[in-house]
Amino acid sequence: MRLCSRRRKLLRNLLILAVLSFSMCLFILSYFQHTNLELDKQVMALALKPNGFVNKLSQREILNFDHAWEQDKNMSHEIQKEFSTVLLLSDAIAQTSAVPVTDDTLCVGPWPNHPECQNKMNWMEGNWKKDPCYAEHGVNDTPCSFQDYLSLVEHFCPPRPGKIINHPTSKRATVNSDLAPLLNELNRNPKFDWIKRRIQSLWPQWTDALKQLEMIRPFQHREKKILIHIGALSDKSKFHLAETADHGGPLGELVQWSDLISIIHLLGHQIVFSTEPNALKHILPGPSNSITGGCPTGREKDFSAIFTDIVGFKQFKSAMKSQLQHYLCLFRVLDSFGTEPQFNYKPWKSNNKYKKQSWGNLGLNPRQFMTMYPHTPDNSFLGFVVGSNRTNSLPPPEKKNIGLVYGKELYMWKGHHNYLDTVSKYIDIHSTIGTTTQKDQNYDISTVVPGFVSNHGILNRTALIKLLKESKLFIGFGFPYEGPAPLEAIANGCFFLNPRFDKPLNRENTKFFKDKPTLRGLTSQNPYTEHFIGKPYVYTVDILNLKEVNKALQDMLSKEPLPPYIPYEYTYEGMLERVSVYLEYQDHCSHVQWPPPSALVAKVSRQGESCKEACYREGLVCEPELFPLLNTEEALKNHDLKCSTVSTENSIHGPSIDSSGRCSLQEQRLLLSCVGEYHTVKRLCPCRTFRKGQVALCSEYVR
Repeated sequence: MRLCSRRRKLLRNLLILAVLSFSMCLFILSYFQHTNLELDKQVMALALKPNGFVNKLSQREILNFDHAWEQDKNMSHEIQKEFSTVLLLSDAIAQTSAVPVTDDTLCVGPWPNHPECQNKMNWMEGNWKKDPCYAEHGVNDTPCSFQDYLSLVEHFCPPRPGKIINHPTSKRATVNSDLAPLLNELNRNPKFDWIKRRIQSLWPQWTDALKQLEMIRPFQHREKKILIHIGALSDKSKFHLAETADHGGPLGELVQWSDLISIIHLLGHQIVFSTEPNALKHILPGPSNSITGGCPTGREKDFSAIFTDIVGFKQFKSAMKSQLQHYLCLFRVLDSFGTEPQFNYKPWKSNNKYKKQSWGNLGLNPRQFMTMYPHTPDNSFLGFVVGSNRTNSLPPPEKKNIGLVYGKELYMWKGHHNYLDTVSKYIDIHSTIGTTTQKDQNYDISTVVPGFVSNHGILNRTALIKLLKESKLFIGFGFPYEGPAPLEAIANGCFFLNPRFDKPLNRENTKFFKDKPTLRGLTSQNPYTEHFIGKPYVYTVDILNLKEVNKALQDMLSKEPLPPYIPYEYTYEGMLERVSVYLEYQDHCSHVQWPPPSALVAKVSRQGESCKEACYREGLVCEPELFPLLNTEEALKNHDLKCSTVSTENSIHGPSIDSSGRCSLQEQRLLLSCVGEYHTVKRLCPCRTFRKGQVALCSEYVR
């Protein structure tokens, strides 16, 4: 009787839903009969979608509908009411009537898009009884119960067909231009002093950028709680960034943290700060007492994202032990030079010559690493800001015959006398040298720095910007690599003399890069300015070739002063737009793909060519998140790769075909790589379009 009653109730609910959906479609079609919007088509496509109205919609479909809906300011209240009724009824029916598949033969792999799933399923089979928390979550001896737990609780596996995932709801965030609450938090820790000062000085420009973007489209995003843990500022860190910030120490990382914190606060999200490993025990739960590490405590849901650096991630690992696995998908790791997949996935890397290096082995999705420049498409480009909101519309500043050297520490000046003598024939040389860092203790400023150099000492930001506005030339020494200062100089109307390297510098030939988890080679001190800005702002020269230096100086200084310039992605609007998109759509814990599958433009590389190069050659960019769409035998066939055999293996070049016709699919998703290459292989590459001046976003994306 109960079964019959349940069936009758299910049939009744389905009938009601069908009638409401059909009537709503007729009503909407009538309303939009005289309009030219795409909304009517989208509504019909969604309403008539089989197997449920709301429960089966993709996030992308819902977002597309929302955007179209909001564009019609005259939308009828009756339509809104009708649509809301159907949504509510559909959700209610879904909660009572959706019946998941229970056939355990369907709860077996492979799951190529979820690389840790199979290992976790195997572990559950032999260990789930060791901790009673698994049974409390519904785990029993069946594979489907394992998959339910690993998809709904720990997010290592995909949900099985028909299983409903109830995502927690959150309120909409309200943009927040009030700086006082953020300053109160930063004042609690003196190590945030430099960060606080940069945020304060740039805050009017951030709020102005927000207004400019909201004129195009108001921000509408969910409020998040975000943990920011800067391990490099901890007492145990060897970098001493806070202590040296005002004395010539490196500022690149602090610049990025300042700008990221500004955006998160401005967008109305909650922030929790920490710098010390001991604080993590109070902010997040400690390790489980069980042998296995046990189930998640539930506290991981307190945060939507955890931003840290590599030092900080290692501190998390030490403090949280086995519980770290429940938080991995939340991490975003600031990583200036980037981490390539082969250095990130420890089991694969242990079989090659790059086994020993201290910055890799984290085992994250490579997109969770966030870089200073967009040099590594396998990672996410975070960036920083320079100039002002009106930089690109300002007239050329009045210049003096000054060249400012890019080198705040004495050791950077060693060996450059001939180069400086040549430059000094054309222009007065100034510097901003500090003498209190540890590396400078072995140098005497009188022997390292020529007497004709005017040294201003370490300047605050206001004084430095004033000096850059007066300077014609920014003079590179070749180090530091890929810092933010050249962009700041160009944003203030300077030429940049960018040292070119005879051979690209990498981990094979340069001590600085020996432990960096990348094979990337730097062609100059700042490759971004070399390749994406170039002349007339940037002259990339061999500074050991004085004839070449002379020619560049003659060419530069014969020109009229340049107007300030900066690429859009390094403006306040550009970074604010990019980070807001990351926070809203880049979710490594869910099973929603972003960018969406519609962004895929598949290309086959030349033999020995990486996907980064293949996409760039076509005016596109490689998008690693789209690799799973191509990592199938069907995709190989669809793109005319005539395979004699197809195997699945761990490599850095799959999916691919070699010169003998053997095809390879990628077994381990963490090894899917845009930069991987092999001399006998052609790769099947996931490319996408990009916005000019905003490489992180597809060209189709419009706020």
